[in-house]
Amino acid sequence: MTPKVQSIISYLGFLWLVAFFGCFFSSTLLAQGIPAQQKFVIKKNRIIDNENIFTSIEIQQLDSIVTRCWDKGIAEIAIVTLDDRHTNKENFDSYVFNNLTSYALGEYGKNNGIVIAISKKLRQMRIENGYGIEQVLSNAATKKIIDEQFIPKFKDGKYFEGTLNGLHTIISDVAKVMKEEDFTLASSIFTPSIFKKIRAFVLENGSPQTFRNLDSDNPSYNFTSLDVFLGPSRKNSFVLKDFQEDNYYEMTIRDNDGRLYQFVYFEKSIPEQTFIHRKMKPEKVYWWYPGDKYLSSDVWPLLAQIEDEIVQNSAVNEAKPFTEYQWILKQEFHPMERVYKDIENNDTLSFHHSHFSVDGKNAGTFYTNPAERILTLKMEDEERPAFAIFKMNDSYRYRYNFNKKARKLYLVPLDEQEGDDLVCVEGCTLLFEILEQ
Repeated sequence: MTPKVQSIISYLGFLWLVAFFGCFFSSTLLAQGIPAQQKFVIKKNRIIDNENIFTSIEIQQLDSIVTRCWDKGIAEIAIVTLDDRHTNKENFDSYVFNNLTSYALGEYGKNNGIVIAISKKLRQMRIENGYGIEQVLSNAATKKIIDEQFIPKFKDGKYFEGTLNGLHTIISDVAKVMKEEDFTLASSIFTPSIFKKIRAFVLENGSPQTFRNLDSDNPSYNFTSLDVFLGPSRKNSFVLKDFQEDNYYEMTIRDNDGRLYQFVYFEKSIPEQTFIHRKMKPEKVYWWYPGDKYLSSDVWPLLAQIEDEIVQNSAVNEAKPFTEYQWILKQEFHPMERVYKDIENNDTLSFHHSHFSVDGKNAGTFYTNPAERILTLKMEDEERPAFAIFKMNDSYRYRYNFNKKARKLYLVPLDEQEGDDLVCVEGCTLLFEILEQ
């Protein structure tokens, strides 16, 4: 090999080394300048072992299970152990409800949180389910899981094994119901117009009755051989008479044999605090868990009976609009105290054309919005009736409900600027009765 060839090879080798190290340093500098994207996760403690009944490895295993459950969108689960530093045996349930539910609120709009509270020292246990979970895992089913999965192992001192068994069963049961989509379209017979007709009748003529733990004060009406319940809605909205009809998108019919027929109908987007399946669409009536029952033979006779009784009731109790009567104030409902109080100095209220009077004296003008059930009073000479609590834009605004059958008028002070949920900002529900001549 000649010296000239050797120098050429050496020069080419030098260029290769420069290129190699140049690429190496360039890629290194580039990596330093643009770091790889990382997924930042805010870790939330879902296993809070105040009693130290689990080992660190057991806590990691439980945490891994509940984290996967949350990632799959099934439920948010928290496991909390307590001792007598937190509460006592008598107040254990109320302590869990009032202080621990925030550990697992679940996804917004679903309320799919579950809190499992355990106390080895107090020998107590409670599972608190969110509203969404109660739709798919009843209190009876939850108690069965406690009795059959948790407690037997707890009695043997095997708290981790019992918790693991119960946890797997809860997740499995909830996930199974979510996947089943056990509902069917019922609009062919149970049309939206029939649903809304029955709902309006129950809201106007019914009474509050709690028939399940998911919600309270369900508007209900007792027909001849069946009962109709509405729900869910905002708490106490039916008692306070500040509801809107579309707040109630569930209807349950209970026949004489105790069988339940559950239906769902909603006008717009899927309401909050519900486990309605995503595939359900607005303006449709769906039948939950039909089982081996049929629309034509099982549901239609019930609907026919309800409609017939509604017609009969309307004919018997046909009443004039509330403005045709003179009313006497009988009771006030104080939200903070949650009780009705009788009124000693009763005010009378009457309406004529566009004017209204208090105790026989002209007090101002009024107008109504029948669609929204809103009554507005505009006072004269800065006066106000004794029952008017709150004023807005020079007038007093109320949501009203006239119960024709009971001959009672409810007024609830409103603040319309709060949005769709017409909220009673201050004051109380007022109950008027027809002044007997």
